[in-house]
Amino acid sequence: MRSVSDQMLIKQAAFAGLKVRWRDARGKARRVSPESLRRLLAVLDSPDGASLPEVMPAMIVTDEGKVTRLPTEGREGLPGIAAETTVRFVLTLENGLKTEGKLKRARDGTLLIPAVKTPGYHQIAIGDQATVLAVAPARCPAVSGFTGRETPRCWGLAAQIYGLRHQGDGGIGHFGAVGELARVSGRAGADALMLSPVHAMFAARPQQYSPYSPSSRLFLNVLLADPHSVFDTMTIRAAMRRARISQNITECLETQDLVDWPTAAKFRLKLLRTLYDSYISHPESGDFTAFVQSGGNSLQNHAVFEALHAKEVQRGPGGGDWRLWPEPIRSPHTPEVERFVCDMAVEIGFHKFLQWIAARSLQSANIESRKGGMKIGLIGDLAVGVDPAGSECWSGQTDHLIGLSIGAPPDALSQAGQNWGLTTYSPRALRTTGYRAFIEILRAGFSHGGGMRIDHVMGIERLWVIPDGGGAEDGAYLTYPRDDMLRLMALEATRANAVVIGEDLGTVEPAFRKAAIQHGLMGMNVLPFQRDTTGAFLASDKWSETSVAMTTTHDLPTIAGWWQGTDIAWREKLGQIRSDNDKEKVQAERERDRTALWTSLQTEPDNTTTVMDYRHPVTARSRKEAADKTVTASVGIQAEPSSSECGAKTVVDRVIRLVAHTDCPMAIVPLEDLLGLAEQPNIPGTISGHPNWRRRYPAATKALLARVSVTRRLATLRAERPRHE
Repeated sequence: MRSVSDQMLIKQAAFAGLKVRWRDARGKARRVSPESLRRLLAVLDSPDGASLPEVMPAMIVTDEGKVTRLPTEGREGLPGIAAETTVRFVLTLENGLKTEGKLKRARDGTLLIPAVKTPGYHQIAIGDQATVLAVAPARCPAVSGFTGRETPRCWGLAAQIYGLRHQGDGGIGHFGAVGELARVSGRAGADALMLSPVHAMFAARPQQYSPYSPSSRLFLNVLLADPHSVFDTMTIRAAMRRARISQNITECLETQDLVDWPTAAKFRLKLLRTLYDSYISHPESGDFTAFVQSGGNSLQNHAVFEALHAKEVQRGPGGGDWRLWPEPIRSPHTPEVERFVCDMAVEIGFHKFLQWIAARSLQSANIESRKGGMKIGLIGDLAVGVDPAGSECWSGQTDHLIGLSIGAPPDALSQAGQNWGLTTYSPRALRTTGYRAFIEILRAGFSHGGGMRIDHVMGIERLWVIPDGGGAEDGAYLTYPRDDMLRLMALEATRANAVVIGEDLGTVEPAFRKAAIQHGLMGMNVLPFQRDTTGAFLASDKWSETSVAMTTTHDLPTIAGWWQGTDIAWREKLGQIRSDNDKEKVQAERERDRTALWTSLQTEPDNTTTVMDYRHPVTARSRKEAADKTVTASVGIQAEPSSSECGAKTVVDRVIRLVAHTDCPMAIVPLEDLLGLAEQPNIPGTISGHPNWRRRYPAATKALLARVSVTRRLATLRAERPRHE
């Protein structure tokens, strides 16, 4: 029997949104310990419900064309308004139009806001109180709205930006290389280019380069900035001479197979600083000034943080975390920080300048995608969390779960669970601030392209939160306002005219998947997980039509690497496979999986032997007729290719054809698979031992896409998914 204190603890946990019970990967029911609940609640600092402020919600989120019940936060009526009282309202739309009237009541006495057919952020006054009424469209923009076809079947590529090669890049791929890839692949028929995250990192700590551990999701990684987007070649060369940057050194960095982040970052920032010193002395336009003004307080705080961080890092290891800084500068709103701003105006201006160059570079890349004919263009990536020691948390401490980390509970993948060392926004703060932080992050993500991938999209329903200093087993699931966040996502995506892809791999609740589909979020169909209950790989016509089709992701083996067992070799090297017996089991399982994949690939049509008129839209019926003809003309089942590099090339060709043949609205092929590379960008759960986020592609874009094997694979994508202008 639980004590009174434990019962109260459970009540407080429920009010805070913590799930006391959960099920592990084996389906076994688990309970969060009272001690863990106490540690979590100490950070969440949630009221018990009786102390809620007597005010309207900061924002009411609803659907267009639907009557909305006025939230009462669990009370019997609206704060300050007696039951049965006639209540008047004034609704002011974003366009200035006003509507006045009386609110109706439901049978239970709840006030009803009349349906609003115009999406947007409107103002509504009810009695003597006012709030924002966010009216969301039914769905995010669909791919068909970009392609102009009711049944869209477009395709695109995915790339790691730092890995792209561009003459004069100094050893790190940048947005200029993105623009070139977008233009060239667009002319080859691609309608989208999916990118790794471009979030701001730490300029003074270039050794932290994982794109999924950013300092801020509101701003850009300045090491990806391309100065050619603003300055001409002669100006850049002159700056290199003034900065004494040896061309031999930069050329050496450019030829390396792996990015040397600290060294390459040093020279890139040195070049940009020289350009800044010259620019602020002789400004040629007001574009920089306009950029700074539009960035407002958010840009100011980020630039101040970067300047402070650079200063504090020089004092020792603790300087990298603002939570260990001297107390007077742990917040952006102190007299000491104000004095720093006055004293270090030039340094702070430099970090604003870096953001300006990065923003203009990414803007130019998006323009290049349009020049190439892409209908959708660049698709960004929104990381699930941020480094708590970074700019986003320093600038908005009350908006984030400072003191908690996010991760995953113990499961089959990791018996100890996972602690990602990241944090994110507080669900309570989201509600009390009218979802300010979430909306800002969405707008930042949508600002430079035609779409966005949401990393770990289940995070808008629940996240596994862990108290600092605790293990993953000490965590619990924290719920988020899923429906409101999905609606806001649809509203912001519509305003930006962008598609949304949710990374929904792993365990996903059926209710969440259903809600995501209803709001127009596409999921991810990734080949390794496209299997039935027997373990057989699904045929292309069995893949979900509400998700994007992909050969692999950055966290999974490439197709060639998987076929050759490159990933198994890495697991053994990293100590993840510790005994000969385990190695034999893993290899035997891979042999079975290879056979299963090849068996599935044999049932797919081979359009190299099929003649089709691609001047007309390809329908499901025409594809089926072509497939039937191909199967009829087949000379029998082909022998399974060997696990050699040569055999892997055949498998890569067939896999790309399978993914292209699906009825998914979009097919995405990572550049690693288009090139048939064996190495993957990242191995999750590793910090050292594998060159995560460092691999560069083997040549510049034009040379890569001109390879015979690549042109053949591009031809397959165009044949299966032709672009109809």
